[in-house]
Amino acid sequence: MTTVPEAFRGVWRRERITAPGLLDTTTRVFWVQSASWYGDIRVPADSPRRAGDVQGYSDAELVALARSEGFAGQLTVTPERCVWRRDLDYQPPTPTPDEGAWRFADRDTLVEDGVHSDYQEIWVREPQSSGLFAAFSPDDGPGLLVLAGDHFIQVEPGLASLPADPAFPPPALPAQVAAACQAGRRVLAELWLAMPICYGRIGEGWRISLSTTPWREGEPLWAAPPACDDGAARFVEASGRIWSRLEVDGDEAALARAFAAAAR
Repeated sequence: MTTVPEAFRGVWRRERITAPGLLDTTTRVFWVQSASWYGDIRVPADSPRRAGDVQGYSDAELVALARSEGFAGQLTVTPERCVWRRDLDYQPPTPTPDEGAWRFADRDTLVEDGVHSDYQEIWVREPQSSGLFAAFSPDDGPGLLVLAGDHFIQVEPGLASLPADPAFPPPALPAQVAAACQAGRRVLAELWLAMPICYGRIGEGWRISLSTTPWREGEPLWAAPPACDDGAARFVEASGRIWSRLEVDGDEAALARAFAAAAR
């Protein structure tokens, strides 16, 4: 397993993206990077947010929810490029690799320029996102939990797979959700949208502040605190699901304290 340079580790908030005919400064974007694993969430500012569950949203609101993005996997950094391998993706896969040319404007400002398309993203490092980096995955299937300082992001697969062939990419998720609703298959659209990507702060009791499943925002990541072994090599959810550590860079005692914060 390769690790990324220390300068890339932490939590990066996108300040803006520019492209021909586009300037976006309002979409909420966070990229959580550990030593090699990462998670990314992108939610438009006008995305509908409501308590309850997905069934409380109208068909038009489901289409709006489908405009969110998020993905997770491993990052590879070369002197010229960053390459984000997407093991999990909220949107249907495409044949174009996720690559960007990079440079630091200063220690806490990263500039990413498109390689396969014309865009530029400005990333700013978030406070309290250093000192401890770790990643976990569930023993029973895909999923990823990444920690950076006081921040976390958890990415899990959805309840239904999107019909997609990377060689022949389908329309983006909003178009698929709209078509499913129009065809009387709203339940399928709801299943497509049930891919939870949750970002938040550990010190706030692992409370979710941004999610692709917005009805979970404001809640703790776990309904009941997970049980963590002494070395924080794994933790067990109340359901019995086991997550094992993929990597840790930092004080393991601090990692144990991070999980203890879930009990507050």
